[in-house]
Amino acid sequence: MRIDAYITEYARKTPQSIALEEGKSSISYSCLDNDINDIASPLMDFNHCRFAILAESGIQYIKILMAVYRSANIAIPLPIEFPKFSLEKILDAAHVNNIIATDTQYSRFEEDFFERFGTVIVISSNNSEEVFHKKIETEKNNPELRLVLYTSGTTGIPKGVMLSDRNLVANAESIIKILRITSGDKGALVISPHHAFGNSIINSHLMAGGSVRVGNMNFIDSVFNLIRSDVSLFYGVPSTYRILLKYPERFKKAFSNVRTAASAGGGMERTIVKDIRELAPDLEILPMYGQTEATARLAYLPAEDVDEFVDTIGKAIPGVLLDVFDSENRPAKTNITGELVAAGDNIMLGYLDDEIATEKRIINSWLHTGDLAQKLPNEYIRLLGRRDDLIKIGDHRVNPREIERSIEENNEVSKVFVVPIHHELMGTAISLMVIPTAETEIEKLFAFCRKSLPGYLYPREIIFVDHLPLSENGKISNRSIIEEYHHVKASM
Repeated sequence: MRIDAYITEYARKTPQSIALEEGKSSISYSCLDNDINDIASPLMDFNHCRFAILAESGIQYIKILMAVYRSANIAIPLPIEFPKFSLEKILDAAHVNNIIATDTQYSRFEEDFFERFGTVIVISSNNSEEVFHKKIETEKNNPELRLVLYTSGTTGIPKGVMLSDRNLVANAESIIKILRITSGDKGALVISPHHAFGNSIINSHLMAGGSVRVGNMNFIDSVFNLIRSDVSLFYGVPSTYRILLKYPERFKKAFSNVRTAASAGGGMERTIVKDIRELAPDLEILPMYGQTEATARLAYLPAEDVDEFVDTIGKAIPGVLLDVFDSENRPAKTNITGELVAAGDNIMLGYLDDEIATEKRIINSWLHTGDLAQKLPNEYIRLLGRRDDLIKIGDHRVNPREIERSIEENNEVSKVFVVPIHHELMGTAISLMVIPTAETEIEKLFAFCRKSLPGYLYPREIIFVDHLPLSENGKISNRSIIEEYHHVKASM
């Protein structure tokens, strides 16, 4: 069953129920189903073909996405926050011949961007369609392929993750169970719907017959107004909560009627949990962990254990198996570091047009996540950073996330980032970028490192910075840390 079929089902059962809201606009399941049919009409001539989607976050994007599903074609949403040259790289690698865009994005990217496509369809705000070109070509695609989502690129060039209808439905069903989503729930979507987390919010609420309130984080007033519009579930990445917590009184008022604050896209820090607890003590905090390669989510931390185990990802969601494998692909024992692996109906078909990369990530039906992890005695799992983030210093392999955690837990700092730099003898050494607090003293940091770390980990320098080294997708990675370091050094 496809995701769009659930919309049709609710259009029949509860036609007047609100499916989507945006600003002052809303649309019922019945009207949404009709609009999807209208947009899908010119796509019906194509036979399981790839369609890039170029649309801003909002109701119109969701309509177009569901229309591509309904026409039995393949949706490839383009992350519009990426620069133009990044989107062109994605399109070249994905061999996309067809695109469907909103008139806003068509005007933004101009005609030359669209010359590469055989088919160009532009959708206006009132759902009227203009077909600029239409060239139907036969494509050989995985018969199960329905959606291609691009990874955030934290470990390199973004890859196209191939997902099936079964992947999408299975992961949404698991999320519905964990978050107890019903037809009476309204979820807040203020993050990009073009990526796995945002996409899963849409799927889970529409499959449950609930509603989604669509917004963004561009204007703080509109975000708090959105939260206060009878939202029962709020979703955000850690930086979302950091931003909102800068306005404590408004946070307290806005979240007073919200049932659950869910998070993904990075670990929920203990300080964030503490601040939320102080302002909204009745708010359920539910951290989740996932990857695009797993459709969206793999694990969750039960709300009752958040205070004690917030430094873990908790346990597998329903329908998923999680384990930690050693270098021989055997289950590792408790408290032994290995690679987190996962299996289940939500695991991707593979990477688009890249069998070699697929074979490296899916081995004997297990998705190798690339995350270093340990199983705890209570069967929860603690992440220890990315396998690709390991730094080689001399003959030592060093996990920068463990160094950062050690310094943060024993010093008055807000955040620490380890930067690998060139060393004339060891090959690599480390520097530190630190977001300080009012009590941070650089000499005390050096003293702690001298006393507590091996000599080869003593930092060559410590630099104070005032913001997180985020990539263009809002994530922290070795690459974004190194890029920020070079930017800071160049400005000194």
